[in-house]
Amino acid sequence: MRCNFLKKYALFLFLAFLFLAFFPTNALEVKFNEKTICYSPLTSNLTLTVDYTHSVSLTKVVDVYCINKSGIFAVQERWQQFGAGQPLEANVENGFYVKNMNMYLGESWEYWFIPLNNVTVVLNGKIIFSKPGEEGIMRFELLKIPAIIAIIRWC
Repeated sequence: MRCNFLKKYALFLFLAFLFLAFFPTNALEVKFNEKTICYSPLTSNLTLTVDYTHSVSLTKVVDVYCINKSGIFAVQERWQQFGAGQPLEANVENGFYVKNMNMYLGESWEYWFIPLNNVTVVLNGKIIFSKPGEEGIMRFELLKIPAIIAIIRWC
């Protein structure tokens, strides 16, 4: 009788684990050239920083994003020299032009990088991608994925 109870209990725990493991969760997927680098569950606001060398002016650019269940928001851009694609209005702070904003970008955002850009991507203070040896497209996208995948491939 006790053995029967233990089997039922073990079966219950196994089924509960399966349910939780495959329960869909909101996550940020980070890809480079269609290869997934990692996922980050959206349990709170994420801060994403993309630091790179501008391919025209060859100076540093830092883009900062806030990511949550509502989408991807550009919150700040910092750059050292005006060049192609830079905003025309900005404040100056510590040798950088700085533009603060709160611009909704949607549920996905892409960059095209070449090795010259020396890109570094930081998520919540942790480097998750740095200086690829090939050109390619960096993609950030909000998805619903099974919780187990988010846990296994967590950034």
